[in-house]
Amino acid sequence: MSRAMRWIVCVLSMYLFTAGAVFGGATSQQANASEKAFVSEKVNRGEKIKIEGVVVSRQGEILTMRTADSENVDVAFTDYTRVVTGEGLLGKKRMPVSDLVPGLWIKVQGVGDSPGHVLAESVSFSTKDLRTAHAIQSGLTPLDTEVQANKRQIQTNVQNIQATQQQVQTNQQQIQANQQLIGETNQRLSELTDYDVKYTASVNFLVGNAILSPQARSELMQLSRNVVALKGYFFQVKGFTDSSGSISQNQALSMSRALSVIAYLEEECDIPLTHILTPGAMGETHPASTNETQEGRAENRRVEIKILVSRGIAGP
Repeated sequence: MSRAMRWIVCVLSMYLFTAGAVFGGATSQQANASEKAFVSEKVNRGEKIKIEGVVVSRQGEILTMRTADSENVDVAFTDYTRVVTGEGLLGKKRMPVSDLVPGLWIKVQGVGDSPGHVLAESVSFSTKDLRTAHAIQSGLTPLDTEVQANKRQIQTNVQNIQATQQQVQTNQQQIQANQQLIGETNQRLSELTDYDVKYTASVNFLVGNAILSPQARSELMQLSRNVVALKGYFFQVKGFTDSSGSISQNQALSMSRALSVIAYLEEECDIPLTHILTPGAMGETHPASTNETQEGRAENRRVEIKILVSRGIAGP
């Protein structure tokens, strides 16, 4: 090789070495700049921007993402927005917008439209991050279903409580009405100035029943015969129950038992209704015995009858 040719080769080698160093440095700086471009920064109108973060929610064409510094940015999609993943066999692969689920880490390139708002030109993510986001979603879906079921159960419980409160209020009103009726009866008795209790009787009933037994009928018939010679007498009739059943049921049942006695006195014993005071429905109040035993409850299922005679009418 001639001396001139050796000089040309040397110069060319130095040129290639220098160019390689410069090109390599520029490439490294460009990579670093590209990496730093995907950082959280405030969005200004008309500014080209690259930003990355996690998807918070998506409503139609608007996606809300949260950046690394915890700022929320709204990303708007247009007909020209590309949603891609960089892991296809032939480079970037187009993906549907429906893949942008909450929890997915994305990178957005676009133009600032207003503070906190970006018009997206492209949105990219990795398939690994997509799998992670789907796993998170599949774990949250059963939880959301359970939460909704719990909400429905709570609503049902609230409705049941309201119905119970309404029933309690109705029972209280019934009790007040009965107390008023008893007060009126007592007032009527007080207007007789004074009275004596001449006879008393008590007839019992089966559970949840207001039908008079043969024994009860016999006792009522005998009691009616005793008042034939009396003047100014009145029958006081009060029905009672045991503690079985609700307050409203026991109230109604005690009234039915008292009315059964009055109907028998009028129809079978020929006692005029003018000689029978307004019946009292006492429910489970004033038990004659304990409600803890079967025998005690049987004693409490009763109607008490008293024959009252006014001293002013009957005379000395």
